[in-house]
Amino acid sequence: MNLKSVETLYELKQWLLLNQASNKELYIVGLLIVFALFVVLLTKKYRVPIVVGYVFLGILFSVSIIEQLPFLSDELKEWYGYSVESFDYVADLALAFIAFTIGSELSIRILKSLGKKIALIVVFEAVGAFLLVTGAMLAFGQPFYLALILGSIASATAPAATVMVLKEYNAEGNLTSTLLAVIGIDDAVALAIFSFAEPISLIKASGSGELSIMNAFFEPLLEIVGAIGFGILLGYISVKFIIKIEDKTKKVLTLVATVIGASAVAVALHLSPLITNMCVGFAYRNFAKKNPGVAEDMETMTIPLYAMFFILAGTKIQIMQITKGSFVIIALVYTLSRVIGKVGGASLGATLAKADPKIKKYIGMGLLSQIGVAVALAYTVQRDFVDLPEVGTLVFNILLFTTAITEVVGPLSTKYAVTKAGEIHN
Repeated sequence: MNLKSVETLYELKQWLLLNQASNKELYIVGLLIVFALFVVLLTKKYRVPIVVGYVFLGILFSVSIIEQLPFLSDELKEWYGYSVESFDYVADLALAFIAFTIGSELSIRILKSLGKKIALIVVFEAVGAFLLVTGAMLAFGQPFYLALILGSIASATAPAATVMVLKEYNAEGNLTSTLLAVIGIDDAVALAIFSFAEPISLIKASGSGELSIMNAFFEPLLEIVGAIGFGILLGYISVKFIIKIEDKTKKVLTLVATVIGASAVAVALHLSPLITNMCVGFAYRNFAKKNPGVAEDMETMTIPLYAMFFILAGTKIQIMQITKGSFVIIALVYTLSRVIGKVGGASLGATLAKADPKIKKYIGMGLLSQIGVAVALAYTVQRDFVDLPEVGTLVFNILLFTTAITEVVGPLSTKYAVTKAGEIHN
């Protein structure tokens, strides 16, 4: 760093101090958390998924809405936009714990017991959504790089909403067991598809660099293998250490240090933080001789983090853009083609695996929810396409717009599936 850069940083620091930037950011955090409490109260009362409430709260506080308020000065509007953008690290932290949670749901014992049947369903539903969305986007005249990005993100399924419905109604049976296994593995497959698709899209969108077998296949493969190896190794060391600790404070700090540290090292080594933390969670689930005893603490600790993550995700939505007819068409085509790909692919995989008739018929209806990893991947697109912000903004808006739909329809379709399968016992 040269002298001129140091002087510039010093001037920026002085300017931030004089204008009390940290205080203004604290005001915004306090305001959003208070409103998040009201969102929880309302969503619980009317039985709406909390995540939907968070996203809509974020939309109400989006920069595009704040900029239209006539009683705010231009200076306050600029400060608000700057402050919201400065919270990107919250997304990184939340995504790290989301990936860890996904990995902790993957049990080697369950994977072995279900074997070929689960593998076929997962591959066909994930690849089916990927191919159908990509093809639909191309058919509607979208650029190849955008179609490829949206197709790869479409392969992801959110486990949280589905699991909550199954627990709420005490669902038990073949469909329930298969569904739990599929949603546990699905995001791992989606992350692998995205890791191959995104570099290709970036090269095509930027027009810089040549597409070769090296940067289209071997480099993403090396990133995936490296992230898997590092994540499992770090998770193994961490979980062996944590099960020897009795003190609750030490346990929680060990877990937090492991997850955040894994993300930091992964970024430094140019590996995927999502795959790395997913493998850390996988190691915690499968290599511990006894329960580490941190699940409840982590769930409690991450409540405000996830709330801020989804609220801030909502603030990224550009209202003026999503009200355009062209945007609505793209979003609806994406949603419809993803649903057909998921439901059709899952049913085809179950048929080829000779699964029970009720699994063939209803398995796809439990795979529609998409918030979580899909938003995480959209954040990744925003970060990696920093030189092409319009691409990241469009992908993010499409994902949040369609997620708001699937987070309402998804739980309802899951309930319908297990009800028709006769597996509800409440």
